[in-house]
Amino acid sequence: MSSAQRIDALTGIRGLAALLVVYSHLAEDGFFSRSHLYPGEVGVMVLFTLSGFLMAFLYGHKQFDYASVVRYGISRFSRIAPAYLFVVIGSYLIYNLIDPSFVYAITHQNLLRHLLFSGNVSALWSIPPEVQFYAVFVGLWFALWKFRNQGNASVLAIVLTAIFLLISYRDQLPGTFVGSKMQYFFSGVLFGLFRNQAWSDKGMRTLALLQGLTLIVISLVIARILPVEFGSKREFYNYLEGALFSGIFVFMFSFDTPLSKLLFGHRPIMMCGEFSFSMYLLNIPVIYVAMKLLGDHAHTPAMAALITLVVFLLAWLMYRVIELPGNTLLRRIGTRLFESRPLVAPARTEATDTIK
Repeated sequence: MSSAQRIDALTGIRGLAALLVVYSHLAEDGFFSRSHLYPGEVGVMVLFTLSGFLMAFLYGHKQFDYASVVRYGISRFSRIAPAYLFVVIGSYLIYNLIDPSFVYAITHQNLLRHLLFSGNVSALWSIPPEVQFYAVFVGLWFALWKFRNQGNASVLAIVLTAIFLLISYRDQLPGTFVGSKMQYFFSGVLFGLFRNQAWSDKGMRTLALLQGLTLIVISLVIARILPVEFGSKREFYNYLEGALFSGIFVFMFSFDTPLSKLLFGHRPIMMCGEFSFSMYLLNIPVIYVAMKLLGDHAHTPAMAALITLVVFLLAWLMYRVIELPGNTLLRRIGTRLFESRPLVAPARTEATDTIK
């Protein structure tokens, strides 16, 4: 399977992860009972793993040169910046001009941090590790290229040592620093590199069986038949087993089996995956407004379903009006800035790049 092909299941997995985050935030406000399994944290864990997986899958095998790195940087920035900056600036205006208790408290003091992708207000805390990982991956990409094309293992050894040091001290690092979540990104990278080599469709029956067994194990954990305790949220993020399981899960369900199609290939979950970033950014503000409108009314699952639908529709709207046009505009600007340099060609949109 060529890396330029789209893996629909990964888009569906991203959609499921976004829905888990929405569910978790609704549960925190009393619409559902809270789960000891931290569904929101599981969703973020999967999103981090998917980022590592996709970067390795899309770029890990490619030539490392000036043109490739520039295209990579343009692609990453144009993908994440439009929706994120729109929400940051919008939240800043709402908080300072309309509602001083707005959930995304972007103040005069922390605005610059958020504009530089380093803020930590509410759900925006997860953006800095993501952006930092994009920079870290350039070093890993270079090391892989040196090893593969020149047989030079020294750079790879240095990069891997740095990564393992970060993972070793992850519990002592700030949550907005990529090192505290490196185990998830790196797990994704490893399995993304493996997936890039899987060009044959042999062994699909075995993979389908393994996918089924994985779902059975997850079901047993959810039903508390198989006891699993994660402790606090911070302890949950520090578990290496979770990072490994997340990488295995993404890797196995990236293969096109009937089960992966059934779970992650249908249109609704694919749509959630396509604008999952907008869903992630918008769900907390939407829930905040809903809570104000509800007042003392009961927080029922039916109301939660309505709120989720509103999140879905607004996320779709932001995806169509902000994300896609902004992506196209920034790619065009980025290309023009470097078009005088013969090394840089216009950024080509990979089919799989729509997943992130």
